[in-house]
Amino acid sequence: MIKPTQKDQITLAVALGANVPSPFGPPTSTLIAVRPQLEKVICDWLYTSLGEKIDEEKSSTDLRWRWSPLFETDPMGGPIGQSPYINAVVVVDGTKVSSLKPTQKSALNLLERFLEIETYFGRDRKNCTIRWGPRPLDLDLLAWGTLQVKHELLTLPHPRLTARSFVVVPLGEALNQGETKPSRLPPQLDWPE
Repeated sequence: MIKPTQKDQITLAVALGANVPSPFGPPTSTLIAVRPQLEKVICDWLYTSLGEKIDEEKSSTDLRWRWSPLFETDPMGGPIGQSPYINAVVVVDGTKVSSLKPTQKSALNLLERFLEIETYFGRDRKNCTIRWGPRPLDLDLLAWGTLQVKHELLTLPHPRLTARSFVVVPLGEALNQGETKPSRLPPQLDWPE
């Protein structure tokens, strides 16, 4: 297990959500299908940003992936009558994440890659006129270390991060992985083995 020193540790936090079917099936199937793709995209982005060749075997020791369980939550905002969402959060840290200095340019590059994944999973942001409407996949960069960004495409940390229990609860679960404190959480599902 990777244990960077507390002062050197930089984490990357990403939220995932879906409430309508994608080409990969219902929302739970979508998040299950996107998980390995999201890990690959983050690895590619990280190693490319560092100017290093990706070594898949070594990346498993250079990165730590802390995935929350899957949570079913009611929609917040948007049109009445939407289906419940399936949400999760992944927190990524380790020596490679800590060795890349967080910058707006790199964060925007990662966001661009996330938008490509969303498109692949059936989301059409260009033709969507409903704010907080149903979606086959939503990927949000929540935070990257202490980086603060105010750009037309991205705000970090995510401006509504602490106001959304469907993000805060999974984020807390991901950050506290390995702790045995009992908790009272909304309905959750386990990732398949």
